[in-house]
Amino acid sequence: MPILRKRSPVLSKRTVSIGDLDLSVPGGYDNVKTFPLKVRKGRGLTVRVDSDAPVDLAVSGPDGRVLDFKEGISSGTLGPIPFNESCTAALVLGVFRGDRAELELEAWQE
Repeated sequence: MPILRKRSPVLSKRTVSIGDLDLSVPGGYDNVKTFPLKVRKGRGLTVRVDSDAPVDLAVSGPDGRVLDFKEGISSGTLGPIPFNESCTAALVLGVFRGDRAELELEAWQE
């Protein structure tokens, strides 16, 4: 029951810049960022984002399959996404080439 479980952080609250010009990466823009997330069995993963520009947000499982996705989100949450096993999932953020976004990001399990 959610009442008996407390929120456990998977990705602590942080500020992220995405879409910056970076000539060392293919295409010249750092427009995709990934974060590994260690998730626990039987708990729902929730991701919250507050951005100054629309970003695409996806969570993939250990096999690389996308479990949940939101396109063009500026503020809101994704999830809760249930996991049947303890594993490492991935959080993927993206913007179109040439676009830029500053965002606040956090993820937790309940």
